[in-house]
Amino acid sequence: MLHKFRIGQTVHLTRDNLRVANDNSFRILALRPSDGDDPLYLVKSDAERCQRIIAQSAIKRDPN
Repeated sequence: MLHKFRIGQTVHLTRDNLRVANDNSFRILALRPSDGDDPLYLVKSDAERCQRIIAQSAIKRDPN
């Protein structure tokens, strides 16, 4: 499966049963290798000090 988001793009995390995502926007820092059929991304929010690796299925486009 191909990455559908690009480096530098602003995205939001989706809400699911396992995680409550904060409402901050995240910037994609890097594309990571796929974890099976779900591409991974290195993302960072300006509101947090840490970076996260997030699966594509847990990301949605920034509505702006």
